[in-house]
Amino acid sequence: MNARAVRLLGDVALAVGVGVAGVGSDLVMNGAVPMVLLPEVPWRGVWIQAVAALMLLARRRHPMAVAVAMLPLGYAELPLAMPFALYSLGAHQGDRRRVIVLAALWLAVLSHLWEPRDLTTTVHLLSICGLAVIPASVLGLYIDSRRRLDTALAEKAAREARAEERTRLAREVHDVVTHHVSLMVLQAGSLRMAAPDEEVRQAAEEIRATGRRALGELREVVGVLRDSGPAELAPQPTLLDVSRLVAESGLRVRLRQDAGLEVSAALGRTAYRVVQEALTNVRKHAPGAEVDVRLSGHEGGVRVAVGNPAGQTSGAFPASGTGLLGLRQRVELVGGAFSAGWTGSGRFELVAVLPGQGAAA
Repeated sequence: MNARAVRLLGDVALAVGVGVAGVGSDLVMNGAVPMVLLPEVPWRGVWIQAVAALMLLARRRHPMAVAVAMLPLGYAELPLAMPFALYSLGAHQGDRRRVIVLAALWLAVLSHLWEPRDLTTTVHLLSICGLAVIPASVLGLYIDSRRRLDTALAEKAAREARAEERTRLAREVHDVVTHHVSLMVLQAGSLRMAAPDEEVRQAAEEIRATGRRALGELREVVGVLRDSGPAELAPQPTLLDVSRLVAESGLRVRLRQDAGLEVSAALGRTAYRVVQEALTNVRKHAPGAEVDVRLSGHEGGVRVAVGNPAGQTSGAFPASGTGLLGLRQRVELVGGAFSAGWTGSGRFELVAVLPGQGAAA
């Protein structure tokens, strides 16, 4: 049985119990019990108690409506369900001002019902206020505050757990990936110093430089995962850095960019990553090919187009498709559109349309 069914059964049991107790107490106080010869039954009081108890079925979903709808009944007779309605208002509504207003209205109703003209009516009024109205309202507000506190503590514990998991993942990434990439950079540097062939030395230098850039980007990512200070101070790439990326790529790239093209920081960072991954794919799968990079404005955003001919495919890096898949996910994350594939003219075209409103969202 789920929690909703348990709550429903509890509400039904409460309504039935309050109704039976209210009707019974009303019959006893009016002398209708014991009903040996079926004396005059106070039907008005019986109906008031039954209707008020029936209203408790909606006390969770509509606590304010239940507490207000029960007020007119109090002018004729005090319903036993009244304290439960005030409790539910405080526990499920959580608005102190509304609880105070409803409690004051009920005090006014009780003052009308038991006008304190003598000692007996005054004692009745004070006992009802001290045993029903005020304790029920205060208890409901306390339960609501306790529930809010428990929810806040649970959310805080979940955030701390996520932060701890991020730190653990960052530590594992740093220990595993950084070790192997650093080893690759050192070996590339040794090869550059010892290789007799100039082409081998140039290739080793390119591997070393690429590895160092990868280590720098890895430190940024690890810093974000660990929520460390240096990661926040480290500058993130923007659209203006695309020209530097092209110049350092070691490829024959023709870059065309609309004059005065300005986008948000998130959009510029995404466009930079698209160009970076596209140039990496060209370097792996079509080395020596001439690349065209086009950055143009598009409906407040930017359109990134990267194209290159087939070139001579290198067998050192088998195509896995994970790079393009990661690019598609990154573009769709900002609400953009992504496409990549061969055209009829034998060129590979990669196009990413990044809308401004998607990046802002």
